[in-house]
Amino acid sequence: MSTLHEPTTSERLDEARSRLKADLARLRRRLRLQLALEVLAEALAVAIATGAALIALDWALRPGLPARMVLLAMAVAAVLTFVVVRSTRRWRTAGLDELSLALTLDRHRPGLGQQVADVLQLPGLLDDPHAAASPAMVRLAVRRASEALDASDWTQLWNRGRTASHAALGVVALIVPAAFAAIAPDAARLSVARWLRGSDERWPQSTYLTVMGLDARGRLIAPRDERALVEVRGDLPLIEPRGDRWSVGGRGEPLLLRRKPEAPRNPDSVTVREYVPKASARSATMTETAPGRYQYEFPPSSDSSTFELIGGDDWLGPIAVERVDRPALARTRIRVKEPGSADPEFREVDDSPSRLLFLPDSEVELTLEGTQDLSDARLTVNPGSAPPLKRIDPRSFTTTWTLREAVTLEVVLTSSETGLASKPSFLSIGLLRDREPRVTLRAMGVGGRVTPVATIPLTLAATDDFGLAALRIQADRNVIVGDSDKPEAQNKRTAITLPFESDPARPALDHQARHDVVLQSDPPAVGTVLRFTGEADDRCARGVQTGRSGVLAFSVVSPDELFYEILIRQRAERAKFLALLEATEKQTPILEGEPKPEEVVAIARAGQSAGRQFGQIAGRVADALQEMKLNQIGSPKSQRLLQDGVVDPLRALASGPMAQLQASLQTLASAADPKGPTGDEARRRHAEVVTTMKNILEQMSQWESFIDVVNQVAEVIKMEQKVLQETEKAREARAQEVFDDDKP
Repeated sequence: MSTLHEPTTSERLDEARSRLKADLARLRRRLRLQLALEVLAEALAVAIATGAALIALDWALRPGLPARMVLLAMAVAAVLTFVVVRSTRRWRTAGLDELSLALTLDRHRPGLGQQVADVLQLPGLLDDPHAAASPAMVRLAVRRASEALDASDWTQLWNRGRTASHAALGVVALIVPAAFAAIAPDAARLSVARWLRGSDERWPQSTYLTVMGLDARGRLIAPRDERALVEVRGDLPLIEPRGDRWSVGGRGEPLLLRRKPEAPRNPDSVTVREYVPKASARSATMTETAPGRYQYEFPPSSDSSTFELIGGDDWLGPIAVERVDRPALARTRIRVKEPGSADPEFREVDDSPSRLLFLPDSEVELTLEGTQDLSDARLTVNPGSAPPLKRIDPRSFTTTWTLREAVTLEVVLTSSETGLASKPSFLSIGLLRDREPRVTLRAMGVGGRVTPVATIPLTLAATDDFGLAALRIQADRNVIVGDSDKPEAQNKRTAITLPFESDPARPALDHQARHDVVLQSDPPAVGTVLRFTGEADDRCARGVQTGRSGVLAFSVVSPDELFYEILIRQRAERAKFLALLEATEKQTPILEGEPKPEEVVAIARAGQSAGRQFGQIAGRVADALQEMKLNQIGSPKSQRLLQDGVVDPLRALASGPMAQLQASLQTLASAADPKGPTGDEARRRHAEVVTTMKNILEQMSQWESFIDVVNQVAEVIKMEQKVLQETEKAREARAQEVFDDDKP
């Protein structure tokens, strides 16, 4: 018969202890799961709270990318630190051994820890031979503890409220970002882009500033050492679509927006802050010139700078202010081809203002060269329209037009690199009028009254701007024809061509010619009026132009009448000379005595005036003598007497004794003793002058007497000729009467 094996006491104790350890292991696993759930929920909550704080901070302060990265790093570090600290503490709690776990359970249910300790530790006393404990008592204690544990629900101990609260915390932490993404998807997307993707996309703003006039690289180009005007607008003038977004220009770097702002708000003020190298920053408030338009002038500077703008809830910058040189007109080249020119090519012209004068209908070629590469050149002509400019190289433009009136050119160049325009350069081109020749005709040696046998020396001087072609004198003779009852005046014109040669390659611009008109070859009647006009033709390409001088008029008179007129003039000169002689003789008593220095000085001054008058009298007498010769008045002897007895002595007196007297008087004025040799020399010179003047006066009187005698003789001869002519006429009349009486 078979028998059943009943477990021994030791086996039952081991089984109870193993069963207890298995229960404790299951409890420990549940504890670890609980702690992991708590750590996860708390980490999610802290992360979501931190993210919300960062989003709120980003919305309020709008930090840049570097600041956001720093804040994000600090937030991540704080969250990780919190999670690590909390995880470490819970990990230690989840790693408790059986006895430590029993003590933890004992805090929630007293006595439970001692029972677990009895089951786990008392069976070990049975295996220790040195133990003093009673085996029966040990078995009893273990059995009772095991039965108590089996009867208890200690394995079901669990803080479900704590588990629920942490689960709810985790669920809330997950719901918050989902709800944020559902309610405000744009804000959620923008937050993720700004914090996690490093995007520079901005939060929606009510104001967007735009800087006008920036170049393609986002710089404000300003002329060096000049004021720079910057204009800022708030009405989005440079917004344009780019794909599914909108690009706001005029901000250095384009600002991309998801949607176009419906009604941007203009800021109350815009603040500009300029940063200049090696100088402190300058801040100023821009001037509002119109709604949504703001302006500010940067002071002159030679160095580049940067500036930032703040207005409303918008900001931008730094934007570079690049200081560059304006383009300038480096050289102006002018070539011209004048009408009628023998050279078919253009000739180079100096751009000096005094040389920019050209004939009408001249073809002008203007070349403009700048100091920089040019994108455009603008030419304004006043008056008239500007001819088109043609580019010949990166820095030069040229144009050609026909000059019809004086113009003023305004040149403005635009740099291709900077886009700056040059300061206006002005160039004036005048119209050179080819005036008609300027002609002057003069008569030398004769007056306005001539004899029928006179020789009239004429001198013609002509000047032209571009060259003379021909010279001539027009001689008009006004004569009276018809009977004495009905006289008629007729004008007879004769052209006198003057010899003139000129090279077409080098035309003469001025010329002088002399021509003697000899009336003796065709003596005009007394009373005839002679008129002479000088004429000159030029080489004008638009047609020959003739210039005329003033009219020289001469009246033909009888030799006696002209001779009498000359004699009257001679007598007037003799009267002047006599007055000088009398004034000089009055100085003799002063010099004979003891003249004072001031008296000597007065005599010297009177002598200087007398010397000038001697020259004038000699000149007028010589002119009268020349007029007598040209009009063939007087005999050669009378002319020789006038030359040798009056003209030559007068000139010799002025240059000889009179000059010596002046020197002696100057020495006497500074001498201490007027009675000394200096005074004697002055008196001797003075007496010599007086004697010479008396001799000249006597010669003048003798010449006039000679002329009177000659005239009287000539008058007697004329009377005799007249009587003879009348006698002949009477004889012829009587003879005619005799023949008339013999007729039947």
